[in-house]
Amino acid sequence: MAAYKDLRGYLEALEKAGKLKRIRRAINKDTELHPLVRWQFRGLDEGERFGFLFDRLVGTHGESYNGAVASAVIAPSLEAYAIALNCAATRQAMYDRWAEAFRRPLPPKRVPSGPVKEEIHAGEGLLAHGGLKEFPIPVTTNGWEALPRLSGLCWVSKDPETGEVNVGTYNGVLLGPLESCARVSPRGHMRIHWQKCKGRGVPLQVAAVVGPSPAVVMTSITEIPYGVSELDVAGGLAGEPIEVVRCETVDLDVPATAEIVLEGEIPTDYVLPDPASGEHTGYTFIDRSALAFHIRCITHRKNPIWHDLVDQFPPSESSVMGNINREAHMINFLRGSCGIPQVKDVAFHHCGGSRRLTVIRLQDLGGTRTSNRTVWQALNASLAVSTEWPKIAIAVDDDIDPWDLDSVFWAICFRYQPHRDTHIVQGRGATADQSGGPRTLSLDEQEYPTNRSGLQGNSSILIDATRKWPYTPTSLPTKKYMERAREIWEEEGLPPLKPREPWHGVSWGEWPESYRRHAEMGDRGEFDKIAEEILQQKKKV
Repeated sequence: MAAYKDLRGYLEALEKAGKLKRIRRAINKDTELHPLVRWQFRGLDEGERFGFLFDRLVGTHGESYNGAVASAVIAPSLEAYAIALNCAATRQAMYDRWAEAFRRPLPPKRVPSGPVKEEIHAGEGLLAHGGLKEFPIPVTTNGWEALPRLSGLCWVSKDPETGEVNVGTYNGVLLGPLESCARVSPRGHMRIHWQKCKGRGVPLQVAAVVGPSPAVVMTSITEIPYGVSELDVAGGLAGEPIEVVRCETVDLDVPATAEIVLEGEIPTDYVLPDPASGEHTGYTFIDRSALAFHIRCITHRKNPIWHDLVDQFPPSESSVMGNINREAHMINFLRGSCGIPQVKDVAFHHCGGSRRLTVIRLQDLGGTRTSNRTVWQALNASLAVSTEWPKIAIAVDDDIDPWDLDSVFWAICFRYQPHRDTHIVQGRGATADQSGGPRTLSLDEQEYPTNRSGLQGNSSILIDATRKWPYTPTSLPTKKYMERAREIWEEEGLPPLKPREPWHGVSWGEWPESYRRHAEMGDRGEFDKIAEEILQQKKKV
């Protein structure tokens, strides 16, 4: 399939697939938009979710806007995310698409101009249309957040020493017609650029891009190694180079078909307090700082579409994308870098903000039971991908569906002993996790507690929920009975089934000959013979 040249082409494909809802009535961007979008994440199953395109936006003070808002359009569900990736709606197809993008990145292609230059506001004309106030920027966590939030920005910046380009997603708020901010963690790559510019005593030049093609959005939000250009990976993801144009006032290239580009600089001699912000942990951030952003030029398409990325309480767009991206990264790391072919699947979960909770499914190879040593190798190795996550890592057997937490916790309940099968690892970070300490502590102390007499840091827990020895059979009918019953089910026109693992009984090695023989007799209907044998085995008490 051809790559999406811009956000608009993707929205057409999403609408054709029945995964985009247009809202044509007037919607207040400050009070109604985000609560409406949020309801689908709190009231619909994932397969039913869709993206929103709001055609008529108004503000709290009666403002009206040209252009639209596209909210939750990249990844409200796995199916929509697959449309954005231009691949089949299976996890493996998505893993493969990302792996191919990293294997074969394509540098961007500079072009003379593009749709994002249809309107240029700079110099004396910078405020001709009101600056940032021209756009219908929504309030997100309504009732807790105080200002409209710029949630889907793809920030382009450059390492002042090497010239290497980074594109990262960091949110900010509307602070005035030409003022915003960017909340960037100490480990964020744009923060590294800022620190290097601070050392030189110069501001950091940046360009905040709104509504580029899906490939750029998806790479911008993905954790990519420092020094690797997200635009190159985006080209690999799209299957063709991303077309870029030069900015008007800063030394940067930006996607030529983006909806809006905000050019400017970030001062390096001060920071701002970041207003309250709903976050991926399901809680609201306070007491954080943000980098100030002074806008020097605005370019955009005619009737631009403001792209709004939904994060905050999980599940969300960011957790849908984060789960897939981290699963692909972790499984490649455990199999490839660590040499553990027994790793069959890795699942991350929305409830952990797509970071904190992972389940590793192991498979036996060649009929040989996976050793306990290998199980613990996989669990310990899972912590090496980040200082922060996973916080909880659980190993399960092949018969457990790692994406079904009922299945996972059944394994924990009956294949795991806390005193024997648990390992607590200290020295871990806990960024954005309030369990690290109360607000009365400094942020650094919350995220990584210090201790002069013992281990430092927060912790992760490793859980081995695999079978350690032979077990009796799963108490479900064997496969042939369940398959025959499914045929009858479908012949009767009963509701479509969505089988959950395990869906049939399996013997796990502890099945004495006498029980096996009786089960076979039961298959043949020899109930009287079985009963006679049992009655002959009575014991006096």
